Amino acid sequence: MLNISQLMEQSGLNRNQISKISGISNMLLSKIERIEKGGKTTKIKRKTLINIAVSLNMSLEEINTLLIEYGHSELSTSDTPYFLAASENQKVTGILPLFSSLALEWFLIGMEKRLSSIDGASLVYVLDQPSHALKSPAYATFPYEMALSGKKISAVYKDLVESACLHRRKLITEALERGNRISTFICSNCFERYMRGWERYKDTNNEAKYKNFLRDHIQTLVKYIETYSDRYQINLLEKCPRLRYELLYMPIRNRQGKVKNKINTVFFMGRESECNKDMRITIGNEESRFGQGFGDLIGFATDLQSILDFFHKQHQGLAENFVDHRFKDPEKMIKHIQQLMTKNIP
Repeated sequence: MLNISQLMEQSGLNRNQISKISGISNMLLSKIERIEKGGKTTKIKRKTLINIAVSLNMSLEEINTLLIEYGHSELSTSDTPYFLAASENQKVTGILPLFSSLALEWFLIGMEKRLSSIDGASLVYVLDQPSHALKSPAYATFPYEMALSGKKISAVYKDLVESACLHRRKLITEALERGNRISTFICSNCFERYMRGWERYKDTNNEAKYKNFLRDHIQTLVKYIETYSDRYQINLLEKCPRLRYELLYMPIRNRQGKVKNKINTVFFMGRESECNKDMRITIGNEESRFGQGFGDLIGFATDLQSILDFFHKQHQGLAENFVDHRFKDPEKMIKHIQQLMTKNIP
């Protein structure tokens, strides 16, 4: 097993980036590097190791090996609060690769924590389905349980996935209660196709179960539109975007003292192919196996100004030209979604 200094070097991130992402001081990371490069070992707290591991996109298997290497026991469900705390403290710096969906959840928690903590912040999602954070915990882990063909899912992995889902919803709710705005843009055809996802399980024992998951997800979406009609906005698109992305806007005071929202962070990901969706949902894989390995890249997160400016312009074009304005009124949107649910989830 590689030690911390070797893992940091292999990651392609510099020490300053890892410090900012993990919340571990540059001084401590420098000390670890100095000791380990001198051929000696050093004691590192369990929580510190988990923070560093999360920042390096490590898989659960890799984290277990790392913990053992430094004299700790393997992960247990009691470590979940460490992961959530590490996620809340994450800050994107430079351009960061994203490999596994669980790592993506941790980064999104960091972004949504900032949304929930700062007055005037706002968030934009461009997705192919309603936010993962609005799923029930059981729905969030269902694909992984199916992947194991009847075998029991790892208790640690199950707890992490479900806790991340619940924690993201908590942060989103806190942001909305604070008065901050969340706008979601979804292709109309993708939205209906998502509702028909139960067809993959047609005439199986899981058909009714999956329909219930879908109904609950859509009904939760409707509840948020009803409760926060002036802050939680859904926009249906007449054109399908080629990228999924999330944009965080933060209030910035200019030299004249005026406050203006400015784009701060971008997450952008490729569209998942239907082939991958079928494999993940009907056959699947336990994504705890994916970590730093190149070959399973799903996207990037960045705070680089040139890329931020580009995505801001891209999104302006999307919002100005492709939104279906028939459902701009929240009540009309709710009625439309309910009709789609009746049509697509019989």
